[in-house]
Amino acid sequence: MFVIVKLSDNYAIGSAVAFSSTDQSWALASSVTSPLGIVEEVEQDSETSEYWGRCSFAGLTYALSDRAVPDEGGELAVLNGRVYVDNTTDHAGIIAPLPRGQETRGAGVLVMVHIR
Repeated sequence: MFVIVKLSDNYAIGSAVAFSSTDQSWALASSVTSPLGIVEEVEQDSETSEYWGRCSFAGLTYALSDRAVPDEGGELAVLNGRVYVDNTTDHAGIIAPLPRGQETRGAGVLVMVHIR
């Protein structure tokens, strides 16, 4: 499921965003909040210079990793608009295990996530 929402800046594809009541737009998420979106496309309105993004709020998408991701994947956590594995609590989604034939995932790469 995706929705086109107003972004507070031009974010990289795969950035995790949450609603900012201060800006009345979607900004980088600093934790797992609900709803949590992952930026899939960004465009700037030529008349207003505002940024608008197609964001996924449920299902499978790709998000930027904050740090190395274990090959087995795990519970989705968010820091500074990027995702990482934190298996200490139940979160709003998972980071998928390493697909066959791919190399171990490090920081700053797109990883498959499932948002619940």
